[in-house]
Amino acid sequence: MSSRLRVALVFLALLALCWVGAVLWWQSSPQIVTASDLLMGLVLVPSGLCLAVGLAWFGWRRFSAPAAAPTPIATAPTDEAPKITAPPEVLVLAAGVSTAGGDAAGAVIEGITGGELMPEPESEFLDLDGLPVRMRRAADLSVDELHDWLTAEGADAVALPSAVLRGLALAPAAIRPVIEQVVAAMPEPVSRHAAPRALPIVVRVLVSRRWSEPHQALVTRWIEHLIASVWPEALPSVRLTAADDGSTALSEIRAWQADAAQIRNLLLLAVDSHIDEAVIERSASERSLFAYDNPEGLVPGEAAAAVLLARPETANGWPVLARLRAPLSAQRDAPPRAAGRLDTALLESLLSAALDGVATPVDAVAAVFSDGDVRPTRAVEIAAAMNNVLPHLDPVADRVGLGAALGDLGVAGTTLALALAAAHTEQTQKPTLLAALADPLSRGVLLLQAYEPEPATS
Repeated sequence: MSSRLRVALVFLALLALCWVGAVLWWQSSPQIVTASDLLMGLVLVPSGLCLAVGLAWFGWRRFSAPAAAPTPIATAPTDEAPKITAPPEVLVLAAGVSTAGGDAAGAVIEGITGGELMPEPESEFLDLDGLPVRMRRAADLSVDELHDWLTAEGADAVALPSAVLRGLALAPAAIRPVIEQVVAAMPEPVSRHAAPRALPIVVRVLVSRRWSEPHQALVTRWIEHLIASVWPEALPSVRLTAADDGSTALSEIRAWQADAAQIRNLLLLAVDSHIDEAVIERSASERSLFAYDNPEGLVPGEAAAAVLLARPETANGWPVLARLRAPLSAQRDAPPRAAGRLDTALLESLLSAALDGVATPVDAVAAVFSDGDVRPTRAVEIAAAMNNVLPHLDPVADRVGLGAALGDLGVAGTTLALALAAAHTEQTQKPTLLAALADPLSRGVLLLQAYEPEPATS
C-alpha cells in the first residue's frame, strides 16, 4: 500500500471517528441540535483534529526521521559509484597563486585563518540603493606588462572588459613560478644545435564562459607569451576551456588522469575576476548582489591559480607538495535552501568516499579547504557535513573558507583551493580535504596526503 493511500485512510478514519462521536453526543444530550452545533461537530472539530494530527506527524517526520541514505556518487566519465580501491595516484609538484591576499600560499592561508582577509565595501562601486558594494580585489594590480604585450601584438586598440583585463593581469604571478620550476628541472641540451625542446607538460587553462571567444583567444596567446618568456624553445600544448564554475578543474584532472596515453604532466591554470563595473551593474539590476536582505548574493572577487600535477612515474625526482587520489564529484538535485532543513547527504557521502580505503585514520585529517563563499547555505552545509564525517575537527577553526575571505572566485575557486591545500599539506605533513561547493549544484571532494618517497633500492 502506498504512503499516500495510508495517509488518506488515516484521515478518513479520523473524520469517521469525529462524526460518530458527535452523533452519540447529540443522542445522549437533551438539548436541540442547532445549525451551529452541526457546523461545529461535523466540520470545524474534525478539520481541526485532522490539521493538528497532520502537523504533529509532519513535525515528527522532519525532526526524528533518520538521515537519508547517501546518494550514489557520480564520477566522470561514467555514472557509476566511484571505486576507491587503489585509484591512480597523482602528485602535486608545484603551485602558484595570485589573489587579493598576495602571491604567497602560506601568507594567503594565514590571512584567511587569522581573519585578516575579508570582503569590504568599495565606494567606487555602488548598488541601486547607492550603497558601496562589498567585494575583495587585488590591490595595486599592475597591468603594465599586459599593456606592453598588447601593444607589441597590435591589440592595444582592443577594448578589454575590466574582468578580462584583471584576470589576465593576475595570471603571471600564478603561472610563472610553476614554469620556472619545470624549466629548472630540464636537463641540459645535448648540443647547441639540437632541435627546440618542448617542456614535458600540457597546459590547460580555465576561464569564465562569460568571456567572449575573441577574448578567450587572447587569453591563449597571453599564456603562450608568459611561458615563452621563461622557456624560449618550443611551446607546450595549451588548451583553453570556458567553464561555468570552478569544479571543472576536477573534471580536467580526471580526464588527464584517465588518459593512459598522455605521458606529459598537467599544468592546470584558472583565472577569473568579478571586479567589473558592467558585471556589478548587471548583478545589481538583477538584485543578485550581496546585501543585508540578500545574504545569498554575489560578493565580487578575483584570483588566479596554477598547479602542476604528475603521475609517480613522470615526477622525475622533483620535490612534491602532496599526493592525491582521483577527485570525486556529483550533482545535487536542487540548490541548497536558504531556509529549512539543509540536505548534506551528498557532501557527506563524497567526504566519506574520499576517506574510504585510505590507510590514514579519519581523525588524522588536519583541515578542510573549501571554495564556498559568504553565502550562509554553503557555510552551514560544510559545517554540518564536517560535524557528521569529521567530528574531531572544529567546523570554524579547522575550515579554510576561501570565498568567505576573498569573495566569489568563479572558475578559479577550486584550483586555488587545491593549490593552497597542497601547500598546507606539505607544510603540516598531515592529510587535508578539499570540498568544492561554490556552485549551486556541483559538489566535489578530494583528499590530499603528505608525500612519502619510496625507499631507495640498491
